[in-house]
Amino acid sequence: MSFVVKAPAKINWTLRVRGRREDGFHEIESLVSAVTLHDELTFTSRDDSRFVLTCDDPSVPTDANNLVCRAAALLSPEAADPVGLDCRLAKRIPIGGGLGGGSSDAAATLLALNRLWSLNWSVDRLTAAAARIGSDVPFFVRGGTAVISGRGEHVRPTPLGWRGWIVLILPGFPVSTAAVYQAWRPSTGERAPLPADEAGPAAVRWMAAAYNMLEEPAIGVCPALGRLMSRGRELVGRPVRISGSGSTLFTAFDSENEAREAAEALGRELQVRTTVVRPVE
Repeated sequence: MSFVVKAPAKINWTLRVRGRREDGFHEIESLVSAVTLHDELTFTSRDDSRFVLTCDDPSVPTDANNLVCRAAALLSPEAADPVGLDCRLAKRIPIGGGLGGGSSDAAATLLALNRLWSLNWSVDRLTAAAARIGSDVPFFVRGGTAVISGRGEHVRPTPLGWRGWIVLILPGFPVSTAAVYQAWRPSTGERAPLPADEAGPAAVRWMAAAYNMLEEPAIGVCPALGRLMSRGRELVGRPVRISGSGSTLFTAFDSENEAREAAEALGRELQVRTTVVRPVE
């Protein structure tokens, strides 16, 4: 038996930080979309009852420090007969890129094991379990586009209201989420929406309305992000935003041809990897 699951990345169109909570997490509100860049998890049955994770990226831990293993450990006691599984993780989502790859892998594992171990839990029950693993995991259980709040455990699905193409700018270095949140201060105000020509392309207006209150602390932690954002904006003539706590940057286009031409130019001029994706409905 072999079972393959795709785990999508996400981007934050908006991200508001409301303050630090008593439990040490930060209260946020964010409009988030899953996108068509994904990791892939292949589950294969074993002769024993063990759950064994391997990964094609040697820098990724394959023990209890990986959220995939935590997801399996959470569900295993709930299964009447948890079949042993090998899980092969093919990483495509950059680590430390603000795209939620680890959380998405965990959510994909919950969804897969719910089926493979015949738990038959509802999405609501899986979402509640996901909140015990990590802040972004509940969103990935539901997918699509949603407004997330609290520390990320509250998920309200919502229509995106825009269909187009997104260029991801992938600098190739990670940024520590913990360091960015530590650098955030309540005085870090929400950036006002950028001016946009009301008669201009929908994607430009969409990007002008996007904001991220973690951009300033992320650039403080990693000044190279600020330089990439500024130069990227000059090259494409529209706003460029940071996803989550970084390091991934992104911008949007209404046509695939425009997006691919921009991705090629950005990759060449910035000397970074780029890729073109779409929101996942």
